Amino acid sequence: MWQAYFFILPIGLGILTLVVSLIFLFAYITSNDNATRLPAFNWFKRLIVVAFLLLSIGLFMTFTYFWGR
Repeated sequence: MWQAYFFILPIGLGILTLVVSLIFLFAYITSNDNATRLPAFNWFKRLIVVAFLLLSIGLFMTFTYFWGR
């Protein structure tokens, strides 16, 4: 049963990464300076991809563990 915690861990990390990416999106939207907008949008793009990868891996592993048997 303890292995299930390792399967759920990417879901939590994916949610945290999604929140951080939305913070960078907010920084992109509210910034007036191009020196701030471009890095904020680049970080938003990177983190949104990482968030969806972590969420999809975590959901796949969790559903496979609980309902794949």
